[in-house]
Amino acid sequence: MNIKQMVSALLAVGLSCCLVFADGLTNNQSNITVVRHGSYVYTWIWTNNRVIYMNPSEFWPGTWKEDTNGWRVQLCIYPEANYWYPKEGAGHPISTNLMLSVDWGSVTKSSLDGHYYRPPNGKFAKFELLDAKGNVISSNPNAGSNLLIKLSGGTYGTNLPTWVSPASGSLVAKFQKTISTNVYPQDQYSGMVGEIGAATNMPPFYVGLLKLDEIYSVTNEGDYTLTVQPVLYKRSNTNQAILNRVDLPSVTTKVHLVPNVK
Repeated sequence: MNIKQMVSALLAVGLSCCLVFADGLTNNQSNITVVRHGSYVYTWIWTNNRVIYMNPSEFWPGTWKEDTNGWRVQLCIYPEANYWYPKEGAGHPISTNLMLSVDWGSVTKSSLDGHYYRPPNGKFAKFELLDAKGNVISSNPNAGSNLLIKLSGGTYGTNLPTWVSPASGSLVAKFQKTISTNVYPQDQYSGMVGEIGAATNMPPFYVGLLKLDEIYSVTNEGDYTLTVQPVLYKRSNTNQAILNRVDLPSVTTKVHLVPNVK
C-alpha cells in the first residue's frame, strides 16, 4: 500500500466510523456518546454536530517538542501494517517495517491566523538517523523524491528554483525565508496543494508520512536515533502570492530497527 492509498484509507475509515456512530444517535439534546476510536477517546454531541475530545493528551503518544509560539512537532513510529490502528491492530499482522508520522499541532492555538502549507517539495530542514555508535546512516538514493506529490498529488510547473528540486532523492533542503506560490504543485480541481491546518486540542496533522524501510536500508538490527525538523510556509497577510517560512522544533527519538523485510 503506497502513501496516497493509505491517506485515502484513513479518510475512508474515519468517514465510515463517523457514519456508524452517528447512526446510533438521536436528536435528543441530552444524548452524549463516548467512543474510543484507535487511540482517541471523544464525545460526540449530536445537537451541535461536532466532536469534543475528552482526553487531548492522547493526541501526543509519541516524542514531541513545543516551541515558544505554542506549535508542537511529534514523531510517531508505528508498525506499517498496523498504522491506522496503533492499539487494537484491527486483526492485521504486525509488520517488521515501520511507518514514521511527523505531526504538527498545538494545545494552545490554531492555524486560523492564516493559511499554512507543507514545503513545496515535502522535504525537511533536518532528517538524520544515527546508529548506536553515532555513525550517520545514509538514506536511500530516492528517499526524498516527490514527497509532496506522494501525499497530495498535483503537477509542478516549469522553471522551478534549484533549491526546490522535488525529484531530488535528498530528504532535506535549504528553505528560503520567502517563496512564491508558483513553486507549489497544482491540482486541476483544487488548485495549489499542500495546505495543512491545526486547531487547539484537536488531533495533530501530519507534515510527513514515510515508510522507514523505503528511506533507509538497515543491515544491522539495533537501537537507532532519529532526528527530524520539519518546516512549514504561511501565506503573507499582505500578498497572497507570497509565503513566509515557519521554523518548527527539531525532535529526536529512539527507534529499534531490523533489516528490511519486504
